[in-house]
Amino acid sequence: MPDHDIRVQGVEVRYGRLKAIRGIDLELRPGEAVGLLGANGAGKTTLLNTLSGFLAASAGTIELFGKPAAQLVPHRVVREGLLHVSQERDLFGDLSVLDNLRLGALARGEQRFDENVERVFGFFPRLRERAQQQANTMSGGEQQMLAIGRALMAEPRVLMLDEPSAGLSPFFVDEIGSILSTLRTSHQLSILLVEQNMRLAARIIDRFYILRDGIIVAQGTATDLEKNHEDLAREFYL
Repeated sequence: MPDHDIRVQGVEVRYGRLKAIRGIDLELRPGEAVGLLGANGAGKTTLLNTLSGFLAASAGTIELFGKPAAQLVPHRVVREGLLHVSQERDLFGDLSVLDNLRLGALARGEQRFDENVERVFGFFPRLRERAQQQANTMSGGEQQMLAIGRALMAEPRVLMLDEPSAGLSPFFVDEIGSILSTLRTSHQLSILLVEQNMRLAARIIDRFYILRDGIIVAQGTATDLEKNHEDLAREFYL
């Protein structure tokens, strides 16, 4: 049994001549929640897209569940158990909530659809109420719930979330935070969370890394984040 779900060592990612990520090292251990924090353009989304197989690292190594993963394509990454909920959510807007969840199950959990959909509805009762509603007619917060629920249908070992609070009302930010906290504590699921809302991140994570200009410039624990989030934001976000 590997002692990490994700291990990144010396990873660089380029867009042409531009180094978007420069020599990053990080780990995500089984059952752990880790935050990737930083201002826009810091390299957070680039790192998630690299871990998901959408971008190729130009240097360094990536291990997923103890195995080399740098050459894995996105659908293989999903089958290994890493699910990525992007900022765009990537829902099928013309399909119902239930059909979106059914598509999520195709990757890994098709044989346990009924069991998994009940689990998702347990986390998100609002999705049960809207099971036959088209995804594109739902609010932003409800669509975020559906995007997370669809990822859970694939029985992930690691769930990566990119700015889940972006554009949501304070009510939905609080609700998403509560659900992610419950996922974190009640299931054998590791979480890699990209988030600018430090207060939200502190509710969910065990540890954090702060990125700026493609480099990790600080790291610490959730306690550090709760105590010093204003100082950290001034130092690394401005």
